[in-house]
Amino acid sequence: MFKASLDNLAKYLPFVLVGFVLLIFITIGVTIENGSIFVALLPALPICIISIGAYYYSPLYYEVEMDSIAIVRKAGKFFIARKDIKGMSAISEAELGRAWRMMGNGGVFGYTGYYSSSNIGKMRWFVSQRKNYVLITMNNDSKFLLSPDDVAGFLAATQS
Repeated sequence: MFKASLDNLAKYLPFVLVGFVLLIFITIGVTIENGSIFVALLPALPICIISIGAYYYSPLYYEVEMDSIAIVRKAGKFFIARKDIKGMSAISEAELGRAWRMMGNGGVFGYTGYYSSSNIGKMRWFVSQRKNYVLITMNNDSKFLLSPDDVAGFLAATQS
């Protein structure tokens, strides 16, 4: 089991979002008199849903199993078949290059979803911190990015 600790942005951004939702509630509660409270609070609903989804799909830790690498999340495990892995290596932030989100979560309880990098191209992230990157390249040229706390130990476990 290889832990996936959250960086400061991933730890504190959810609190900022909760504060924003509370601010909406307070502002609307003060300004609304005879209108529908449901319609007034509708803007806060997507923020709550997205935050809950990000919480359940954020990586908690990684397991190196005999036939797969498992990304363990509250919503269940995601498996990467070891027989389909072409290569695996630790990469730095400079090697990653500028990355942007195509569809995913950019800091609420981690960084998950589909991203594109200027140096590597399209990939799927299961990242909890913006360091300790491990890039997994598959035989079909798809890529996954993980961020175990112990990169050297993780890579050593996958080689055995």
